[in-house]
Amino acid sequence: MKFIYKRAFIMLLTVILVLSMPVFSAAKESAAEEQPNAKDLTSYLKIDAKNHGKMSSIVLNTNLKDSESFFPYERFYAYWDKKKVSPGYLCIQWNKLPEDLQLQQLDSDGVILSQRVIPQEYDTIEKLLPETQKVAFLPGREGMDIARLILYSDGILPEPFVNWQPTPDHLDYLVISTHPDDDTLFMGGVIPIYGVERGYVGTVAYVTSPNRTRINEAKLGAWTMGAVYAPIFLDFCDVSNVEKYRKAYEYRFLPEAVTLELVRMFREYHPLVVFSQGIDGEYGHWQHKVVSACVIEAAKLAADDSYDPVSLAQYGTWQVQKCYIHLYTENTLVMDVNTPLASMGGKNALDVAREAFSKHRSQQTGRHWVQSDTDRHPMSHFGMAYGVVEAGSDVFDNIDPHLFYSALKVESESIEGQD
Repeated sequence: MKFIYKRAFIMLLTVILVLSMPVFSAAKESAAEEQPNAKDLTSYLKIDAKNHGKMSSIVLNTNLKDSESFFPYERFYAYWDKKKVSPGYLCIQWNKLPEDLQLQQLDSDGVILSQRVIPQEYDTIEKLLPETQKVAFLPGREGMDIARLILYSDGILPEPFVNWQPTPDHLDYLVISTHPDDDTLFMGGVIPIYGVERGYVGTVAYVTSPNRTRINEAKLGAWTMGAVYAPIFLDFCDVSNVEKYRKAYEYRFLPEAVTLELVRMFREYHPLVVFSQGIDGEYGHWQHKVVSACVIEAAKLAADDSYDPVSLAQYGTWQVQKCYIHLYTENTLVMDVNTPLASMGGKNALDVAREAFSKHRSQQTGRHWVQSDTDRHPMSHFGMAYGVVEAGSDVFDNIDPHLFYSALKVESESIEGQD
């Protein structure tokens, strides 16, 4: 009987937490609006890097077409004159995901004030201590590749340096996009409807990362759709030219390699429901087809304890509950993308997706657009291609409520409170 009461209490708290999420979000946005905008102080930034004269141009690399590579363990320093400026942030845009890399903050006497290992994220926001006058970059065995450095004052940072929350290791849903912008074009209703309006926890994963500009656009597009948890980048190459299909080995885009990375991602982030693109590649794109097939296969293999001992040892197995594929014709689901969403200021999901796609400036060629129910590839139509529970009429129907992030969080906090 005590166990039944405890489960009932947890479920009640879960409902309260989910219903209150939009309120918390609005309060956070209101508080942020009271802060001043950060000022760009990059003109005061100086570089101490031997044999890297190109770094002076990297500092002002607004088009992100160039980058500067450093050898393993080859350090350099960024600094400024404290008598002239008191910055609040040093923002770094990496051309490649940083690995085994540390940042040190030092005062005017060279005393180390702080030191931390940089997470594997394409943008690093280093909050500077008041006494800091110099930042040391200490790459590890993989070196580093920098696209841009920007120095800011305290305040609200401009795009693309938005305040992402760390991606939880248990997700209610995960959108898997082949390229940056595919998530807005073909799956643009998921985050506004389920993530924002209904309060489920999730984010988007991009299989390919074509270049630094497209990475920026992907992050801005996801943020515009309402994502608050940091996107995931699997870092495969974009091979848009079909003639290059035979060179897939060169570009690491073999189905086996994609499936492996997807399984590892599923085991690490534990998504309950995954969404991905059409099995026919929407308009026939071969990479879309590969990703769609691999997502379905990975959803099955993530629960197989004989597959990939590396991720098995690190994370264990994971059972994806449902896998929804764009335009799949079985176990169909039609999202309501036309009803105004209170949490999105009265915009409907279609409006939000179109606004998010506008953030992909490099893709505004007129060849692609966010498609409504009257178009050939409507972003509202999905089907469940794989599942271990019945599809039901809603994405999250028939999934054990104790598996959702909100329930796990409440239960975890309850256990911590007892300790």
